Amino acid sequence: MIQPLNPKSNGQCQVVALPVKSSDGTLTHISASSLKLYLGCSLKYYFKKNLKLEEATSPAFQLGKAVHAGLQAFHVCRWRGESHDEQTVLEAYSRAFLEQEQSDPVNYKTGERDKLLEKGETMLKAYLDSDHAKMPDIPLGVEVKLEEEFAELPSPLLGYVDLVRTGRVPVDFKTCAATPNVELEAFQHELQLTAYQLLIEAATGEAVEGRELVFLVKTKTPKVIVHRLPPATEADKARFWSIAQAAIDGISRERFHPQPGMACSWCAFRQECAAWTGGKL
Repeated sequence: MIQPLNPKSNGQCQVVALPVKSSDGTLTHISASSLKLYLGCSLKYYFKKNLKLEEATSPAFQLGKAVHAGLQAFHVCRWRGESHDEQTVLEAYSRAFLEQEQSDPVNYKTGERDKLLEKGETMLKAYLDSDHAKMPDIPLGVEVKLEEEFAELPSPLLGYVDLVRTGRVPVDFKTCAATPNVELEAFQHELQLTAYQLLIEAATGEAVEGRELVFLVKTKTPKVIVHRLPPATEADKARFWSIAQAAIDGISRERFHPQPGMACSWCAFRQECAAWTGGKL
């Protein structure tokens, strides 16, 4: 069975535990986000997951986390049959925004904080007015934690799904600064969506009927773009297993090295990366 967020909980986002090695050298678990991080830059993975170096919270990350909290509150209340009006959602958003600031202070530019806070509110209002928010079906789960052992992987696969709707459809919410190329975004998030499908199908014993990416776009007039994808095919699943096996093998064998690219321009670990000459720091 899918284990959704406890309806008696406070509705706060759960924190994904970092992968660690067990006594036999295997990872205790692996997530799609960790796989993507390692594949994007194995040395950045080492800095974040092994050394646990701190990374400054960006305004965009701050906004994204708080908006997700607002969306979560909306769907949790729908699931519980409780009030999920605009005030409820915006209060959850504002509370999460303040809590995030207290735990991870953000260096705002002059006047940026108030504009950011207001932007999140307009994004959530746009979502509440969208067809997606007015879906007739009640969620099967919100912020669903799933963990499963698969014969194809040496470590359990772990995932946290934003929303699971009728048809066992996993939904992942994304905030973005500009109107996305949805086909490119679908390709970039294929690993994550396929992982969610595999986990849901393993938990329920039933096929997933589709997958969804929902983009909340931070344009002057916020937009909500829903991109519905078909279920992953057997070929898609085989691709996932191959990618995951390669990444887990690299992590387990501690193959960490720089992978220069466009992402270096906004990476928080450029100084540490520049000091790397081989092996461990």
